[in-house]
Amino acid sequence: MRRWRSLVEPASFTALVSLLSACNGPGPGGGCHYESWRGTCALRGVRTEKIIERFPQSFVVVEATYEPVSQNGEFTPPPFDKRVLAPADDEMDLTEFLKKQTSVTCSVANPVGDPCAPTMEAAIAQYVPPQTAAKQTGPVGCAKIEHEGNALDTPAPVKLPGPFQFEADSSADTDASRKLADTAAQMILRDPKIECVAIKGQSAPGEPFTLANERSQTVRRLLETRGVDHSRVIVFEATAPTYTASPDDQPVLAEHRRVHLAVVVYTGK
Repeated sequence: MRRWRSLVEPASFTALVSLLSACNGPGPGGGCHYESWRGTCALRGVRTEKIIERFPQSFVVVEATYEPVSQNGEFTPPPFDKRVLAPADDEMDLTEFLKKQTSVTCSVANPVGDPCAPTMEAAIAQYVPPQTAAKQTGPVGCAKIEHEGNALDTPAPVKLPGPFQFEADSSADTDASRKLADTAAQMILRDPKIECVAIKGQSAPGEPFTLANERSQTVRRLLETRGVDHSRVIVFEATAPTYTASPDDQPVLAEHRRVHLAVVVYTGK
């Protein structure tokens, strides 16, 4: 038994010395010597650390964890975290921004505190929150024509397609009116300067004068279902026609059953 112990003890002593050396750090003579380390750090994870409530706005702290990459078996500092503060509304945008920085240059900052967990500097790009569009402070779209002092640009430099033709005693749309609405809606959507489009319908002699407004509403619906915002179109209500003779004696023409479009608010001329 003694002979067996004499064979084991030298090896155990060597292992014990190695273990103690590892506990003292990677540097020669013990301790951690990362003062001059610099290299590349790899992203290991991104998470939201906390939300800060500061009325009237909330903020979020997003944490990115980086790990120094060893080169040629060298000892490297331990992983570290970098935190970025941003408005809470931009949490997802900030998270995606950090996830794209998968590898950055990094180095040990002036060592202070724990030499085995030094402060790290990392070349992480600065996050700039997306700009928020300026809020409108006054009436927009067709609401402008309802407020005094908002002069209209007339005549507008844009002429919309039309008119829309309707069948006798009908306000139903047709293939022709739908195709016309496609073209008109595309023009309006492509030009944000067109703030308000007036829709004005007509009715022929012998038809209910209310049919003019019903035709206008049909055209409005056609435009809105094609993406034109409700605030950018307005129906100019038709008034009851005045006839010098009986409506039955008035000539009925195709142009009496039409709806016209006109740009009444156009900005940026």
